[in-house]
Order: sequence, then C-alpha cells, then structure tokens
Amino acid sequence: MDKNQEIFENFEVPDPIRIKKVIKLIHQYFKDIKGLNILECGVTKGGVVDLLKSEGANCFGVDVNPRHLDGVNIKQVDLNDGIPDFGIKFDVIFAGEVMEHLFDDSKFIENAKNLLKQSGLLIITVPNLVFSANRLLMLFGKMPLFVFAPYHYHIYNKKVVENLIKGKGFEILKTTSSHLLFSTRRNKLGRIFEILGDIFPSLGAHLIICAKNKKS
Repeated sequence: MDKNQEIFENFEVPDPIRIKKVIKLIHQYFKDIKGLNILECGVTKGGVVDLLKSEGANCFGVDVNPRHLDGVNIKQVDLNDGIPDFGIKFDVIFAGEVMEHLFDDSKFIENAKNLLKQSGLLIITVPNLVFSANRLLMLFGKMPLFVFAPYHYHIYNKKVVENLIKGKGFEILKTTSSHLLFSTRRNKLGRIFEILGDIFPSLGAHLIICAKNKKS
C-alpha cells in the first residue's frame, strides 16, 4: 500500500468545478444516465458517482483509503495493483486527480480499457504543469502549483496525457480544463476563467480529457 496517499484519508472534493464539467461531459455523450455502470477511481464525497447516483446510475468506487458513500459499491484497494473486478463492464470510468499518484500510469490506462464497454468513456483529470500561472512562476524560478508533491509520481501537459491515452487505443473526444488563473471558488469573476479553460485547455489548471474506447 502506497503510504504517501494516506494524506488523503479524509479527502472531500475541494473544488466542484472539475466535477461539474465531468458530469456535463457524461450527459453530453449519454442522454440517459439511468442504468449506466459508472466507476470512480479515487472515489470521494462530492465526486462524480456521489452526485450521479441520484440519477439512477449504477455507481461503483475504488480508493486506497477507506470510503463509504450510501448507494455506491466501493472497494478499498491500491490502484497500483490494478482496478478490481466488479464482475461487470463499465460505461464510464472516471479518475479525477488520480493518475499522477500511480507508479505506472500506462498500466492504469490499459486496466481501464479492459474494463470498459465498447465505446465506453474514460474521463481523466490531471494537474497541468504548464498552467498559465505556472508559466509565470517558473519564469521567476518558483515551483509550479499543483503538480509538485511527494505523493505525485508523474507530471503532465496536454500533449503528454493525450498521447498516453491515445497510445492505449482510445479516441480523444474532447479535452478541456477546469479554469485559467482562478475559478468561481475564489471569486464570481472566475466564471470567465472557467469558460476560457474550455477554449484554451492547454493553459488550464487541471486538464480534463474525455476519450472513447475503440476496438482493439
């Protein structure tokens, strides 16, 4: 078990912007949520399955730390050992701020592909090294926000994460991001920067990639 991840034992979603954008993507590609099998890797209160369970989705979760959410079938496992088998194939697998915490991100993508239905969706969010604010910070010799931490084992920008996912047999449907500079969590004006995050994802704080499982 990766002890570096114990810091997230009591973790709850701190910024709902990414979650709202992910749920919007799911609604975009599935008109009816009811009956969908949805797995959240890194499951937590306020996350995707916690919100979509009220829409009739069959909700499942995995986390390295103990979790309990009413209406969600959760297994406590270290994803470095693989995604556990729930005995079904999934319509959607979501991993929010998870992949950078894993020793082998490529293996995780392969595991997800094997557990997705044909044309199922893999939705990933990761911190962006070249977030607009980070470009300024690094220009002046400062460490980048979000990406550098003892519990992070990988660093991504838009091209790196897209190539990783495409290389495992996925078709990228859409890449967006959470926000530029700041979000509505800090100020109502953040709504402007959330919209700009959709237009200029390579500058966004957290990348959001939606990909479709293709035939092997």
